[in-house]
Amino acid sequence: MYDSINKKIIAALQENARISYAELGKRVHLSAPAVAERVRKLESAGVITGFSVNIDLDKLGYPIVALVQCKVFRTKEREFKELVLSFDEVVECFNVTGEQAFLVKLATRSMSELDAILDCFCDLSDTNTMMILSTPVKRSVPENFFSLNEGAILNIDSNG
Repeated sequence: MYDSINKKIIAALQENARISYAELGKRVHLSAPAVAERVRKLESAGVITGFSVNIDLDKLGYPIVALVQCKVFRTKEREFKELVLSFDEVVECFNVTGEQAFLVKLATRSMSELDAILDCFCDLSDTNTMMILSTPVKRSVPENFFSLNEGAILNIDSNG
């Protein structure tokens, strides 16, 4: 079950995925082995799917970040997916509902580099490009997860 301790563990890991089990244990008032077991169970249940790092793309030399809505031409979806995978500048790609079947997030070093990629996309889709100015909200889970009634959440064995 996602009890209050598991919620605190998830919140702490979302804030700092490198936190030690000892420090995490202090925060939730459990031993390090008990916390490690809870994290292992959350991983086994597929709740925690990995640990990552947040990167400032601008500081790495990729100041242009854009979202591109792509309406892929009929029968060109497989070819479009292959094209998207061929660009290192694609950092995320979502297959979404609606007329614009794909939403592609690109990070480039310049506008001319972005333009060249968009030219390639136009061979297989109609595009609509939006430049990302800022990211005022970035979360792994909805904030209300931490305040939801425990009975309303999926069960995971939390012994430990």
